[in-house]
Amino acid sequence: MDYLRKLVPREALLGLYADDKRGRYVCRAVLQRLPETSQQIIVRLSCTGGEFPLSLIRIWLKGIDESSSSSSPMSRLLARQLHDMYQWAILTDKPPPHHHDTNSSPAATKDTVQIKLTPEFYMGLKDSLHSLDASPWTSLTEDQMQNLEQEANVSSNNGRKVAFAMTPEDLERYTQSQWDAVLHYLVGTPNKVQPNPAVTHFLLQTDLMQSDPEYKRSSGYSKNEAPLVITHKGYDFMLQDNAQQVWHFIVQYLASMEASKKKDIIQREALLVLICLSFSRFGECYSTASLTKRGLTIVKDLALFGLIYYKEIGEQAIFYPTRIAMQLVGAGGGGSSSGLPGSSSDGGGGSKGGGMWSWSSKALDEALSHPRPHDSSHLAIIVQTNFQLCAYTTSELHVSMLGLFCEVQTIRRLPNVIFMVITRDSIKGAFNLGIQAQQILRFLEKHAHPKLRQGNGGLGAAASTSPLPGNVVDQICLWNRERTRVVCNNVFEHQPMITGEFQAVQKYIMDHGAHVWSSERKNKLYIKYDHVERVQKFVQKWRAKAAAARR
Repeated sequence: MDYLRKLVPREALLGLYADDKRGRYVCRAVLQRLPETSQQIIVRLSCTGGEFPLSLIRIWLKGIDESSSSSSPMSRLLARQLHDMYQWAILTDKPPPHHHDTNSSPAATKDTVQIKLTPEFYMGLKDSLHSLDASPWTSLTEDQMQNLEQEANVSSNNGRKVAFAMTPEDLERYTQSQWDAVLHYLVGTPNKVQPNPAVTHFLLQTDLMQSDPEYKRSSGYSKNEAPLVITHKGYDFMLQDNAQQVWHFIVQYLASMEASKKKDIIQREALLVLICLSFSRFGECYSTASLTKRGLTIVKDLALFGLIYYKEIGEQAIFYPTRIAMQLVGAGGGGSSSGLPGSSSDGGGGSKGGGMWSWSSKALDEALSHPRPHDSSHLAIIVQTNFQLCAYTTSELHVSMLGLFCEVQTIRRLPNVIFMVITRDSIKGAFNLGIQAQQILRFLEKHAHPKLRQGNGGLGAAASTSPLPGNVVDQICLWNRERTRVVCNNVFEHQPMITGEFQAVQKYIMDHGAHVWSSERKNKLYIKYDHVERVQKFVQKWRAKAAAARR
């Protein structure tokens, strides 16, 4: 929703509102995003023909909040919220400027100014209020599912029975396996499921991976391309929160449409599909017949990343929205507001990402409630004051991620826990890969053991607000500062060979800004490496003149 507000032009927002069948869901998503008082104003405006005098709207606000006066504080609140609604293309005109005292404002401002909804939003909101459809698409009934399954079995040539119905548990496993494949491919760890070639191309296109710069082709393998390796940007991506990782893919996916001649139409369709997904129902099957041609292409693209389960059955196709796809909009839609992991314990809902369902790189709000790892998605970290790290996990992916900033040679394994040590060299190695100190600390805090996050890990809740020991945090920050204490410059050492050469070269490099350090006693000069070629030409000419003078 922030992407819509900041990056999508006002005209494009009006186009989303005006869509015949899906505009109502865009209006509903935007309405849910606004504060409660703004929602009250908009719904009341929709019941009064779409416009109302500003002076009477002030009375509405006074009725909503009896503790507030009708003077400047209320006027500031109204001005701020009306401006917010204009930014969302909900109001036709910019609201009048805020006056510190409503009684001193001109009579025209108080009596004649009308607040009016844009026709596109007004019609979309009316359709949303009048519509009985909670979901933008009609889910397939059991009879329709059975007919499709029978059709698939009849058309199957291998004699095997085809089953495509997915339970909620199947959908979670599907998304986890697809996203695991992407992250395993990034870190270079072996995995049974390989990502789609289109996904690997996307990783290369978004600079998360690159061709190995150290790869040397031999004469016998000249046709082979250099293997892909993770980039600095990719390491940063690996240590991000799951919600940020998925949204990074979506933003890059939307940005990849810029090259198309019909980019506005395609981006509009993609945004409509994403918003409609947030109002679909988890675990229900939908037919692709309800999608537009471009919408079907977008659903197929999202399926490559495991955000949607897509299946072709003869000439027809069906799709299941996954939980993560339904939470992308973060508007608290009908499908994403119930039954989600973490929704009862977070208190923040899906809009802030606290209840975001997590998989392989593992923000684990559900799994952390178990004292022992029960699957590969569990990760709980304890960092001790002696810099030893205990990670409760059974995933090789977690081991590879921790190996980015822990000493790999110190790994000790037990059935359900891995011990590593954080050292200066391991942290410096992470810095050389482009990983920042704050990224490492954020990763360790995000995946801290639940006992530490609750503040009762032995030190008490009041001992520290961070689950990490203070000495470890301070030391990692100090190691980070060491990188800026000394600046390394490439220099060229020049040693004069004849009398007078030292003074001549020293004067030349000082005049041309190439001097780094010199000592006449040691008969040495250090020259900036970028100026070496110019200085050497000067030395050759000077030596030739000196030789001619001696003759």
